[in-house]
Amino acid sequence: QAGARARAGAGARVPPQASGLFGKVVEAFKEEYRLAMMDPGDAAAERRKQAPGYVAPGPVDEYTGTTAVATTRRKKSVFETFAEKAGVTSVFAKLSALRSSGAFKKGSDVFEDIRERWETSDSPLVHKIQDMQEGLFTETEQAEAYRVIRTRQPDFNINGFLAEVRRDVPAVLGAYLKGDSEALEKTNVSKEMLERMGGQMRVWQSEQQFVDPRILHLSELELVEVRMMEGEPLVVLQFSCQQINCVRNKEGEIVDGAEDDIQAVHYLWAMQLSPKDFVATDGREYSAQTWQLREMVLRGMMAVAA
Repeated sequence: QAGARARAGAGARVPPQASGLFGKVVEAFKEEYRLAMMDPGDAAAERRKQAPGYVAPGPVDEYTGTTAVATTRRKKSVFETFAEKAGVTSVFAKLSALRSSGAFKKGSDVFEDIRERWETSDSPLVHKIQDMQEGLFTETEQAEAYRVIRTRQPDFNINGFLAEVRRDVPAVLGAYLKGDSEALEKTNVSKEMLERMGGQMRVWQSEQQFVDPRILHLSELELVEVRMMEGEPLVVLQFSCQQINCVRNKEGEIVDGAEDDIQAVHYLWAMQLSPKDFVATDGREYSAQTWQLREMVLRGMMAVAA
């Protein structure tokens, strides 16, 4: 009885606020444990959806409100006022007229000649400067790609992105090697890649050849490059898979490779963030920014020692 009274007294001394806070901590630990037990790609997708400000993609209801536009007169800056008084606001018109003059054309020819000499120079110093310029351009292009990605997907996280792509690799390669076009269309593969992969799958089907679709091991994905292509951000990744190099005919006879011919296959994947069309559960169509497989390159194969 004394022990029971002590426990009751101790419980009475715990403030309700503390109990509520402890409950939140417990729930947070449970959620982290649940995510830790999931596939890393699925866990990354869950965390992205749970992040503050996340908006699930879907159709947008048509706006039926007013279309009136309010206009305000912006106060000119001191620099604009100075430019007008100084008569320099027509500088672009003056440049346009200058480009059509004979002197400008002659100067352009001289400049082209100088640029050609610069680009074809054998000077080590010139080559070093050119390399620095190329490096600066690459860094600028990469920064532009990241800026576009952040604009379209503010919650973008490179580690979560790699985990989600790695989760999808077996589904894409499995559907491709099986020749399952319906399953492949359900993955995030671009229309261009679907056409190319579909062509190869039709060749396998016409020749009645069946490739072993099993993936024994998948390496971690490595980031190779981030750049812009055709106005869309592109992320190039590399990884390797252990696959069985075995092709059978319709009778099940091996026509190429062997059952124990395990190969380490090295891939390059280019994932591009671009609009993709979807159909909602209510039948409405909508478009959402989606990472899609734009290019797949097989870099090489190497036999795995038994």
